[in-house]
Amino acid sequence: MGCECKQLKDEVLDYVTKSQFAVLNYVRADKAPVSRAMGSFVPSGLDLYFSSKKEAAKVKEIATNKRVSFFFEHENQELSAWKNVLFIGDAELVEGGAELDKAVELLSARNPRFKERVAKGELPQTAIFRVKTREIEYLDRTKGQGFVKKLTV
Repeated sequence: MGCECKQLKDEVLDYVTKSQFAVLNYVRADKAPVSRAMGSFVPSGLDLYFSSKKEAAKVKEIATNKRVSFFFEHENQELSAWKNVLFIGDAELVEGGAELDKAVELLSARNPRFKERVAKGELPQTAIFRVKTREIEYLDRTKGQGFVKKLTV
């Protein structure tokens, strides 16, 4: 990975890590786009893990159409320094083994509410997904009006 690409990756991951919430976007079976605010997510390299209650509608919908996006944008930004990040990829249910252990560990370290649910024995009622990121769009107005860098992963 070139120096510029590594710097961009580091900037993107720093921005995502500092995001308190994100917006998960997916498409329902009737082709309607849906957006949901998410607090239980964590990057793993350029991929993401996120969790949801198993009975949530999004779990069923994502099983039908696994292409999703995650949008990150911090609040109260000045227009001249506006930044946001969009991850696009395929969400796959993490069902066991070392990857589930890794996802639980990363999500627990990032999100105290998730860690609390695990401690209460609620993990069996939780669906954990890994978004295998295919594209990233990074908008950073500090680098010029309309600066958008697109990365294919």
